[in-house]
Amino acid sequence: MKKLLLLALAALLALPSIAAEQLPPRKKTLETLIKVNDHYLKKHPDPLLGIPYYSRKKVYEANIWTRAVYFEGLMALHSIYPDNRYYDYAYKWGDGFKWGMRRDDTTTRNADNYCCGQTYVDLYRLTPEPQMLTKTKACMNMLINTPQVDDWTWIDAIQMGMPLLAKMSALTGDQRYNEKAWEMYEWSRNTLAGGLYNEKEGLWWRDKD
Repeated sequence: MKKLLLLALAALLALPSIAAEQLPPRKKTLETLIKVNDHYLKKHPDPLLGIPYYSRKKVYEANIWTRAVYFEGLMALHSIYPDNRYYDYAYKWGDGFKWGMRRDDTTTRNADNYCCGQTYVDLYRLTPEPQMLTKTKACMNMLINTPQVDDWTWIDAIQMGMPLLAKMSALTGDQRYNEKAWEMYEWSRNTLAGGLYNEKEGLWWRDKD
């Protein structure tokens, strides 16, 4: 039995090195990121153009979540490969929408609409211009100063909303943003429909349905 336990332990200890060997080199990963992003930039030269939703026969504003999550990735890429094209493209997007949320609504509680604020904060950190965060601050201050915690009713909202509150806390030093982020996350995780996190499976339900 002792021998079997030692063998099992040795196998577990070997797993990280095996996984690491299977990963592509960092240089190759970066080359792929750049290549894919170059394709995106070529296909979407104007970041302000609306987004067609063909099944609904509708065009959505380009500052909703579908573009905002792309810009999250773009700014992450810029942090390790600071190509001026990336900054300029993201700045054109934010400035074109006057650093606002969908429909310029600073009272929205929908993470689809305020996800764009993550990129605004990232850009502000690089070149602090007050107008970049005026509307984002107004929206996030509305969240922390109202009692509701039941806004994130689908798990995508956690990814879109929680980082923005955390970024605002890191930027300002105001822990109320972090506290609100935790309260909203905890409600989604543990309370909504009995909790979206399935402890037995170690996975999340997408929403209450």
